Amino acid sequence: MGRMDDACKNVVTAVEGAIACGVVDLDTGMLLGINNGAQYTQTLNEIVAAATMDMFRGPNIMRIQQMVRVHRGLPENGENYFDEVHIVSKNNFHFAKTLRGGRAVIMLVTRKSTNIGMGWAQLRAAIPSVEPLVP
Repeated sequence: MGRMDDACKNVVTAVEGAIACGVVDLDTGMLLGINNGAQYTQTLNEIVAAATMDMFRGPNIMRIQQMVRVHRGLPENGENYFDEVHIVSKNNFHFAKTLRGGRAVIMLVTRKSTNIGMGWAQLRAAIPSVEPLVP
């Protein structure tokens, strides 16, 4: 995971107030890379990766997408609707964006003092250096 970890570290250092950055494979749920200034355990990092996968490909999300297609009279094509997710927790902002046509997702966690627009801008600016590393 060395190069992906380095790419995640570059994202964390580029964003004021960043705490962690990780990349998750959306087919397997595997953590492809991470840089975590909060020093979470590997187990906690893997649980966060699984939760990130659920936000984009979990069974309820997939069911909603199927129901929307039925409601709109569209054929079932397995298309995934969510490209970006922003979550506000008690102490942090969580930015997540799909990569490689939805094959992976990059997640950035910042303190709430981070400017939301700058968080998104910096995350998007990092994509050209992170995306080629996604298998």
